[in-house]
Parts: sequence; structure tokens; C-alpha cells
Amino acid sequence: MNKVLIVGQALELGRTEEVYGRGFSALGCKVQHFTWKEAAPSLVSRSLPDRVAWRLAWKLLAKSANQKLVEMANQFKPDLTLVISPLLFHPDSILTLKQHGLVFVFFTDNPVDAHHTHSNSWVQRGFPLWDAAFIWSQELVERLMENGVKKAFFHPFCSDVEYHFPKRQVNPVYDVAFIGNWDASRKREQYLKAIADYRLGLWGSSYWNTHCKEPTLKNLCQGMCSYQEIPEILGSAKMGLNILRPQNEEGHNIRTYEIPATGTLMLSERSRELMNLFVEDKEAVYFSSPDELRQKVEYLLQNHVLIESIAQAGYKKALEDTIINRVKEILTIHETINQYHSNQYINIG
Repeated sequence: MNKVLIVGQALELGRTEEVYGRGFSALGCKVQHFTWKEAAPSLVSRSLPDRVAWRLAWKLLAKSANQKLVEMANQFKPDLTLVISPLLFHPDSILTLKQHGLVFVFFTDNPVDAHHTHSNSWVQRGFPLWDAAFIWSQELVERLMENGVKKAFFHPFCSDVEYHFPKRQVNPVYDVAFIGNWDASRKREQYLKAIADYRLGLWGSSYWNTHCKEPTLKNLCQGMCSYQEIPEILGSAKMGLNILRPQNEEGHNIRTYEIPATGTLMLSERSRELMNLFVEDKEAVYFSSPDELRQKVEYLLQNHVLIESIAQAGYKKALEDTIINRVKEILTIHETINQYHSNQYINIG
């Protein structure tokens, strides 16, 4: 049985760390989790004092947490360590954990841009040290390898069918439902403004009420929803809307799978990668501007049979890409690299 150590920010339902933990366990692996939230709470806290401490001494705090990680690994002796978003992962920890087994990373953000929440000096120094790196964009695979990553793989997000499944209402309350936080680019505002006169359901953080500048969207947001509530919310709408954040425009996001997995038609901002995952006008409907979004909503609302047909095709496609499939892909790569190392050892011997 493979022993897998999963390193991430927190162990909460629906987080990548938690979802992949369930996936590895389902395939018979013994899983142990290490979270920065537990090892060094101030590193992930949103309180003002902790944010100040982060800016002044994040490396010192993170080094202490990394020592706890190494101590756990020395006891557990994982065959595979999978790191989710390595902002706090010291490069020396990669080398230390390699003494037990392979060390993989899954970049859930774009690690080759300059934003401090996506990358830092530790992330960049770690690029050549990982045994394998996984990322949700084919274009970023190439950029990672240009930046020194030796083995990078396109690794799309996936459907979590244990929690996301159809809960369709016979008479949907909304024409379009959008689950997503307000974004400083204000792109999401512009798209939602274009369809605000339809029956629009909106869920996200309070920033929609405090930062949004579009009067038609004021007080429309119904607050955050839980991971378990997603199927019910999407089931209350004829279409689920997906608007990519700027950092995801080169690929896709987790909403790409959450919406079709609930049997709801996905109406998404267009990207080349997304269209490779879900065929346009057959498994999903795409738009590239607020005007096109409005035109698509208007057309679809007059064609309910088409809505149902595309929703069903998207649902079938979503079932092909579950967390079990993704974990199997990782285990296959783990086996391949281990076999390569074994052959190299034999040849040298």
C-alpha cells in the first residue's frame, strides 16, 4: 500500500487537499495530512495582527512550520508527498522529503506570475527540485518547464461526484446562477450587469455588497454558500454561469466541473482549454463578451429542449473526469518515475 502525505493550507470539505485525500484513500492508499493552518495558524489567519506578522516575518514562521512537516514525514515515511500550492514550502524541505519517496506539487494558482499570493522566492527556487509538477493549464505546463521544472503535466480540475450531483428543480427559481466572489478586475461585474434584468441568483463574499460599483447588482448577493449547497443552488437555476478570474483565463477553474456535475447547463467564459474539455454548443455554451453572454442567455431561454440536451451531455462528460481518475493519473506517473529511477540504478550498478 502506498503511503501518501498531502501538504496544504487547511483540511476543509471541498478544498483540494481534502478532495485528493478522499481520492487516494478510495484507491487503497494510507493518507496523512499536514496543514499550515494547524502547524502555524498565524500564517493563514486573516486577522489584522496576523497579516502584519505575515508581512514582517513570514519566512521565520514558515521555517518553523517546515520543521514540523519534516518531523511528521520522518515518522510517516511517505512513498509520495503531494504538495498543494507550495507558497510556504521551503526548497530544503523538498530535498529532505525526497529521502522517503517522490515529491509532487499541484499548482492551483499560476506560479510564474508576480503576484505574491501565487509565487515567491521559495516557489521559484523549488521549480527544479520537484519530481513532478501538475497544473491546470497546458500553456503553463510549457512555461513551468521554461522556468526549470523537469517534469510538468497538464492536470485539469475534476468532478467531486460524492458531493456534486444533480438536484434539479422542476421549476427553477433562477434563469442563471453564479457562485463566485467579487473580483477586483471588475470583469465579473460587467458580465453580471449584462444579464441583471433576468432572474439572476448570486452567491459569494460580502465584497459584492461593499465593493461592487454596479447599482443593478447591489444587495443581490445572498452570501457565501457551503460546498454541500452547490448542487441545490445550481439545481434552482436553468443555467450555471462561469466567469474566469484573470489568473485562470489561460486555462479553466474548478467551476468548470462543479456546474456540469450537477446536471446544469454550463454557460462559461470562453477559453481554448475549456473548449477542449467541454465541446462548444454540445456540452457547454461559451461567451467572450458581456453582449455575447446576454445574447446566449436570451437565445437559450427560448430553447428549453436545447438547455436540457447540452446539460445532459455536459453531465456525461463531467462523469469522465472524477477525482478517482485524477488520482489514478498521479499514481501512474508515480509508478513510471519510480520505474525509471530503478532502471537507472540497475544500469549504474
